[in-house]
This record gives sequence, C-alpha cells and structure tokens, in this order.
Amino acid sequence: MRQEAYAAHARDGDQAAAAMAAWQLYFDHALVGESVVAGGWLRRARRHVPTDGSATDGFVSLAEADRAHVTGDLAHALEHAGRAVAIGRQSRDDDLLAMALQTHGRLLLATGHVDEGVTLLDDAMLFVVAGGLRPLITGWVYCAVLGACHDIADLRRASQWTDAALRWSDGLDGGLLYPGLCRIHRVELACLHGSWATAEREARRACDELLAHDPRYAGDAVYLAADLQRLRGDLAAAEAGFHRAHELGREPQPGLAQVWLAQGRPAAAAAALRLSLEPGPSAPMARAAQLAALVEAEVALGEVARATTAVEELRTLAEDTASPYLRAVAVACDGRARLAADDAADAALAALRDARTSFQELSMPYETARVQVQLALALERAGDPETAAMERSAAEATFRRLRGDGTGDASATRPLTARELEVLRLVAKGRTNRQIAADLVLSEHTVGRHLSNIFTKLGVGSRAAATAHAYEHRLF
Repeated sequence: MRQEAYAAHARDGDQAAAAMAAWQLYFDHALVGESVVAGGWLRRARRHVPTDGSATDGFVSLAEADRAHVTGDLAHALEHAGRAVAIGRQSRDDDLLAMALQTHGRLLLATGHVDEGVTLLDDAMLFVVAGGLRPLITGWVYCAVLGACHDIADLRRASQWTDAALRWSDGLDGGLLYPGLCRIHRVELACLHGSWATAEREARRACDELLAHDPRYAGDAVYLAADLQRLRGDLAAAEAGFHRAHELGREPQPGLAQVWLAQGRPAAAAAALRLSLEPGPSAPMARAAQLAALVEAEVALGEVARATTAVEELRTLAEDTASPYLRAVAVACDGRARLAADDAADAALAALRDARTSFQELSMPYETARVQVQLALALERAGDPETAAMERSAAEATFRRLRGDGTGDASATRPLTARELEVLRLVAKGRTNRQIAADLVLSEHTVGRHLSNIFTKLGVGSRAAATAHAYEHRLF
C-alpha cells in the first residue's frame, strides 16, 4: 500500500509526499535487515526533495544518518543528524526535531560521548511528554530512547520512561507495533528488580503482540520469555525458546550458553560465548551480559586467567558508561574470578561484599542472592562459617520467593544419589568441573552429567542456586 502511495504521489508531482513515502519505505526495509532494498528507497527519497532546508529534507537527512550508522561511517552519520537537528529548529517542525535529537543523541552515545548523548535524548523526550507529535513519531522516539538507555545500562532513565511509554501505547488501537516493543523494556526491568510474575506476564503479551504484527520483530520478546524459563529452572523449555529466538533473528547468547552451563556443559558455553563476543555486540549492556556469562563458564572450566581477562573488559565497560549496574556486575565477576583463584580469598571477600551491597542498593534481588552464595564460600574460607550460613540462608529465601512455585521445598525434590551429593558438596566449595573430576577420579563429562541431574532434581538452573538449596535443606 505504501509503495502504491509513493507511485501515486510521484505521478501527481507531489515531490514532498513522494519523498516521505520513500523515506518510510527505507525504514520499513532497513529495520528488518533488508539493506539493499532500503538503500534503493533512500536514493528515491533523496531524488524527490532538493537540499533546500525543508522539513522533508531534514527527514531524509535522518535516513541518511541511519544508513551511515549501519555501515559504520559514524562521522557522516553525525553530520547528517546534526543537519537534521538544525533544519528541525529552523523549520519549527516538532516531529522532525524530536526525531533528529534522539538520532543525534544515539550517535553521540555510539561515539562515546555519553553525557552529551543522554542530554539530547532527554531533550527529545520533552517533546514526547508535552504531546502534539504524530503517533508514529511518538512511538518511534519512545522506543529509540528506551533502547538507548538500556544499551548503555542507564536503568534509572529507562525506568522513568518505560511506564510512560506503556501508558501511551496501551491506548492505541490493536495491531500496532509499539505496545509490544515498549513492553520488552518493562520485561527487562521487572526481571532485574525481581518482579518475575510481572515479567512473565508482560513477556507473553509482548510475544503475542509482536508475533501477530510481524514475527521479524518478535525475537527479543521470545528471548526474554526463554530467559525467564531459565531462571525458573525449566531448562528444556528455555533451550527451545532460545532456539526459537535465533530462528527469528535474535542472537541466542548469553541465554543459551547459560542453559548449557546449568546443564553442566561449561566447555560448550564458553566456546559459544567466545565466538559470540568476536566481534560481538557493541552495546555495553549486551556485551556485559555475555562477558559475565563467560566469566562463569571460564571459572567452571578452571580457566581463571581467561575469566580475569573478561573481568577487565567488564571493568572498562563500567567505567566508560558510568553505570552503577555495570559496575556491580564487574565487581561481582571479579569476586567470582578471585574466589576461583585459591590465593585470593581476602580480595574475593572484599569484592563480593561490595557487589552484594551494590545490587541491594539497586533493588536487584536475584543478582544479590547469586553474589551471597559466592560470598558464603569466601566467608567459609576466611574462617567465618556462621556468617556464611546466614548469607546462604538469605540467598535461598530469595531464590524460593522469586521462583514462587514451591520448587525450593525439599519435599518437592527427587533424592540425590551418594555420588551426586559428593559432586554437589564440591560445587558448594567452589570447585570447578575439572577440579571435581580430579578429586573424584572421574571424567569431566561424567561430572557434567552429574551436575545436569542435580539441577533437574533440585529444580534449579545454576550452580549458585544448587549450592544455596543444598545448604538451606541440609542435603549434606
């Protein structure tokens, strides 16, 4: 229909309308990765509008900025975006100016100018909250700004805008794209803050909305739904979900690797994550998630040096973004890596205490509990078993509350064999699969199989949760 509209405008000699139809056709194709077709429509759009400083000229400059950004030509992308901002101010077209500000802001973030970038994003959002923009532009700016805040792990800004975006989008007629896209950000935030029931409900709605509108946009929603299943301990369903997300064009890592890690397959997890990180996602939040998972996998393999290398990159990301969340992730991973190095118990204890406090201040209970399990191990090594027991008890209470399905009750678990109890006891002491294999004179493959059985029987999805469960219910 839009192509027919373009053809009609071109026949009638309405150059501005033809340019805007071609402009939207560019984004229709660019946003789903059809770059060749998108490039053709961008050239059509530019042919229909002279570079006369009109609002239409500004909108086409935004498409050119997007094209340059995608191809990695950030200098020209910034040039086009700056031109669009200037045209928006001169023409007093609020739709154009709001779009241009968020585009320019995101490009500044991509070039490392975080403070300047978020200032422009906030300026763009002022046009949105004031009302008066077209629904297309309102939703576009909301989604772009929320995505940018998430990418740089500015969760405070993301939280402030997400509810407003959903209040707006829920009032739209059905069959539109924006409700599902905005809902993805609510799922991410609800999951981080421990509202798993809300996150699951919203993830299902996002999947339904996006799959009904256009399956090519649904990969993120399907991925998030799978990740919640992983956190709940339903590893089979989670693995299937990550494969489905991959089919829809969404990178399945780190979620799929975390499933393999929970199944006792750290070598597969580490290999997949190493490859995924080369060249890997450029957005700090996405890259940090993969690096954190890689630290856990490398520690499980006994590759402490490699884990430490990943920690160093995490530290750099945290410093570059000044994100409290990424700093907490980096410190937690540092503590995990130091704990795996037997000669660094004091440093591990300090890092893990720091991480626990940071996650508590950020109101992130799951991450807090994961750190508490590691902290308990460090406390035991430091000769403080009583405090270690308190940390484990607090962690297990959090795991049970978040699961909310009774899987944490010992009466609901299948009994572990004597060998599985031996393996679990060594896991609780922070031993890697390689170390456990050496201690028990087993192959690493056999240790991995025992771990997979342990996770299934206990209804948990990670080594940390299994350790906390074991101590809470005195399984050894």
